[in-house]
Amino acid sequence: MKYEALAPVYDRLMNHVEYDEWVVLIDNVLQKFCQNKNPSILELGGGTGILAGKLLSSGYSYIGSDLSFSMCKQALLKGIPFVCSDCRHIPIDKIFDLIIFLYDGINYLQTLNDYSILFSEVYNHLSVNGLFLFDITTETNSVKYFMDYFDFEDYEDISFVRHSFYDMKNSLQFNEFTIFQRDSQNKNFFRKANEKHIQKVYSVKNIESIIPLDKFKIIGIWDNFSFKKYSQKSERIHFLLKKIA
Repeated sequence: MKYEALAPVYDRLMNHVEYDEWVVLIDNVLQKFCQNKNPSILELGGGTGILAGKLLSSGYSYIGSDLSFSMCKQALLKGIPFVCSDCRHIPIDKIFDLIIFLYDGINYLQTLNDYSILFSEVYNHLSVNGLFLFDITTETNSVKYFMDYFDFEDYEDISFVRHSFYDMKNSLQFNEFTIFQRDSQNKNFFRKANEKHIQKVYSVKNIESIIPLDKFKIIGIWDNFSFKKYSQKSERIHFLLKKIA
């Protein structure tokens, strides 16, 4: 299962990520576009709850979710309200003012039909005029940084190697991890694990074509963490949709 081996070390693997940038973006989106002064948030693909912790510290009403049980377990160990679920089938009998799906988690969906199912499920869990904020990683990002990229990190109890490469013909981003974790009983013994992650890189036009405009209004499609219109140079693009009552 994806992230089974990575989950215990995910926070260290992501220690370079500026999650505060997403907090600022979420704050700004809610201040500018949300009518509820005490908004509730549902996060899809919430991982180990790194962003969750920051949102809870900011006082937001929050529930997180992730497909990986191992990742959910790490979030629950932090005391974060989390549900293990597929983003296309949200098992929560509640509506939210904002649903977020960030750090290119949506790129794990392999088909546009998956997107279509997701949009319908999100619609059913949003309040009237509720918002859906998600981002995608782009081909520009993959070509610039991950055509044939190697990364290695070494800690006392664990080491890992990551190889990333991009298949331009099929618009697929591959991330392969080899993980060596020190055994808790025998300090001279390391357990090896391998994981392969595949993300599908769709264009903005592809995604726009599948957004149900009878259910959502497209508020913005923005470059990186700004409210500026995206361009062909954008490495990360955020979409903001508003539920049509």
